[in-house]
Amino acid sequence: MTGGSVTILDQVDDSYSDVDGWTTFVPLHISDEIDHDDSPLQQSSSRSLWVLRSCHGTFLTADSVSKCFSCTKLPSFWQANGSNLSLACTSDTPPRRHHYLQCWKLQTHEYVQSMRSRFLNFSLGNATLFEALDTSGSSMVSSPSLRTLSFLMAEAAREEGLPDWVQLVALFHELGETVKKLDPNNTGKMADSIYDWTISTRSRVVGCAIPNCATFSEFRHLNTDVLDARYSTDTGVYEANCGLDNVLLLWSGPEYMYHLLRHNQTALPLEALAMVRYYLLGDWHEHHEHTSITNEYDEDMLPWVSDFDRLRRKTRMECLDCVDLSAEQCDTFGIATTAD
Repeated sequence: MTGGSVTILDQVDDSYSDVDGWTTFVPLHISDEIDHDDSPLQQSSSRSLWVLRSCHGTFLTADSVSKCFSCTKLPSFWQANGSNLSLACTSDTPPRRHHYLQCWKLQTHEYVQSMRSRFLNFSLGNATLFEALDTSGSSMVSSPSLRTLSFLMAEAAREEGLPDWVQLVALFHELGETVKKLDPNNTGKMADSIYDWTISTRSRVVGCAIPNCATFSEFRHLNTDVLDARYSTDTGVYEANCGLDNVLLLWSGPEYMYHLLRHNQTALPLEALAMVRYYLLGDWHEHHEHTSITNEYDEDMLPWVSDFDRLRRKTRMECLDCVDLSAEQCDTFGIATTAD
C-alpha cells in the first residue's frame, strides 16, 4: 500500500480538489515499533495505522455519524484489513497503540507480583480527594483533564438518580493516575519511562490463558507468559471458580485504588469496590470470558460494573470537544462527596 494511492471525489472543499473535483490521497504507514531494540511486529501489522494525505498536506477523515468524508489539517487514522485490502477510519491513535504494546510486553504475572510487593505497603504521600483531583492533568488518552472528566461523570450519575456512593466512585475511580505526583521518588523512573502504568487502559487477568477478545490482542506475542505452560489453560494458576477477588489483574491505577480502599477499610459497599477494580476488565463484563474462574458473587457484581463502565464511556464521548472546568464550575455541581 505504501506505493499506491486512493482517489475519491472531493465534495468538501473545492480549493483542495484536483482536476474535475477528484483528490488523490497517498497512504502513509504509522509504524508500531518504538525503538530499534524491538523485534519486527509482523503479527500486529495487519491492524496497524495509516494516514491518507493529499498533495495539499491535508488528511482524509470519515465522520461516523454523518457517514461523510472530509479533509482536515490534523491527521485522522485508518486501520488496515489485510484480508480484503480495505481501510476503516478509527479513533485509535499511535500513542494509544504504543502504550498497549508496552503494556503487553511488560505486564507479565511476575511483573504484577513485583508491583504489588512494591506498592501495597501504601507508603506514598497523603492527599485529600480534592487535592488529588487538582493535581491530575490530562492523560495520554484524555482531554480535557481528569478532574473535569471525573466531575462530569459524577454529575451524570447524579442526573441519572444513581446512589450517592456511585457519584463518589465516579469522582475518584481514576485517581490512581496521581500516584506518580504524590511521591515521584517512590515510583522511581516510572513517570519518565516509555510505559506509565497509572494511565487507565483495558485490563485483563494474568496467570491464565488470555482471551482472544483482549484489547490489542495482536500484541500478545510480545508477552512471555504465553510461552509458559502454567498460564496456558483457562484456569491457569488459579482454582476453578475461585472468584475474581482471588486473581491478579494488570497492575494499574484503578488496581492500586482498589487495594488502597480495602487497606483503609472503606465504608463503601462491595459494589463500589467491584466498580473500581473491574470496570476496565471488559473481557469479563463485556465479553463474558473467564467463566472458569468467576463465581456467583462475581455474577452479582457484573450489572453494577457494566453500568458503571457504560456511564464512563458515555461521559467520555460527550467530553470529546468540551473544555476544562474551573474549580468554581466544579463547585456548582450538586455531587455527593460522602457516601450515605
